[in-house]
Amino acid sequence: MRRFAIVMPLFAILAGVAGLYVRMLERRDVFDDFTGLPERGATITYLLIALAVGFLILVAVFSIVAGVKHTSLRGFDNAFGTESLAYPFLITLLGAVWLGATVKYFVDSNASLELSEPSLYFVILSALAALSMVFFAIEIYQDPRRKTALVLSVVPILFMCFWLILLYKENATNPVLLGYCYYCLAVISVTLSFYYTAGFIFNKRSPGKAVFVYLASIFFCLVTLADDHQIGVKLILAAMAAVDAIYSFMLIRHMRKKEISG
Repeated sequence: MRRFAIVMPLFAILAGVAGLYVRMLERRDVFDDFTGLPERGATITYLLIALAVGFLILVAVFSIVAGVKHTSLRGFDNAFGTESLAYPFLITLLGAVWLGATVKYFVDSNASLELSEPSLYFVILSALAALSMVFFAIEIYQDPRRKTALVLSVVPILFMCFWLILLYKENATNPVLLGYCYYCLAVISVTLSFYYTAGFIFNKRSPGKAVFVYLASIFFCLVTLADDHQIGVKLILAAMAAVDAIYSFMLIRHMRKKEISG
């Protein structure tokens, strides 16, 4: 699987960049500037849908084959190969980006008087999740047997679940599904990526499913960067795409062929 460790994350990134470009064209040409409503039956809309579906099918096939023929080693450190100092260094760097993006979101929301109570909770939980992700990587690198990692792995999941609730609340009355569907898919896929990552800590390994959601997260997070969100939100999504690219590389690289018994 080593040769796919670079190929698949790179494929997801390239597909995501292509989707980002198409989404930018869609936002520019399909959505009405005054009403915000999209043009029905626009070719560019179907092109992006076809790109997303095609990408997910290819990734699903790869993930299923990888999950059937290969497995991951027991233990988070063995499954992902966390012995290199590059692991906590890169995660810490991305955690700093995430934390800085959260501060940016807070400052911009406060300046525009959009810092509601749910948004304040978003800021607090986002900061806690970013710090937890960093300390989780450090704990795993130093000693994967420490129980602290169990708690730290759950905090980002809680934040993402809150983000999903906030996303639903903000768009519950929005009839333009096309306006936020990729945003929703990005948040869902990131939530699942943290969930399956934590599964390796709790001895609930699902390498095939984890690979799928990692790659899907990269794609949808990059596509969502074309939407009209605050810079802070976009930076958080970009950081999450990078985190999942790292985890997908590490997991795929350390997957081993299943032993044939008998």
